[in-house]
Amino acid sequence: MISNRLIIFNIVAFQLLWWTCVLSAKHGLDWLVLIVTLAYIFVHFCWIEPKQQLWPFILTAIIGCVFDQYLFMMDWIRFNHHPAISAYIPLWMIALWLGFATTLNISLHWLQHRLRLAASLGAVFGPLAYLGAQQLEAVTLTHPLESLVCIAIEWGLALPLLLLIRRRFDQPVEAARP
Repeated sequence: MISNRLIIFNIVAFQLLWWTCVLSAKHGLDWLVLIVTLAYIFVHFCWIEPKQQLWPFILTAIIGCVFDQYLFMMDWIRFNHHPAISAYIPLWMIALWLGFATTLNISLHWLQHRLRLAASLGAVFGPLAYLGAQQLEAVTLTHPLESLVCIAIEWGLALPLLLLIRRRFDQPVEAARP
């Protein structure tokens, strides 16, 4: 059983990471935010999740990045303050997916057996996160309504898929404690 303190810590840590990643976009701090995220993940796997969860964790982060890479390549989203010649999503977005992957077995664990609900929540809150990032000038939704529909579809598919992967390899969180 995951403690309430751990769930709250995970929620707060991810929210702080989200703000840090999105705000870093404007100031060109991609590398710094990626390093901070990797340090957070190191701590996460030392004290929270067992190390056996590392590969499913990496897989879920990569899948998330691939989803956003697709939206980027199809020009549904643009990353402000990102070189126009870049063919890949920015480092801060990769950091964001890495951070999000830490929530799948902790604060979002309760959704692992509720995949329809996860799809609905993903389809609603995914686009809201992108709207927030647009308000903070980190991204541009190139075709506002169509972009939001694509993001809703992305998150409606991605969240249940990522939760399903983590559930398949789930191990008790308590196993990571020294």
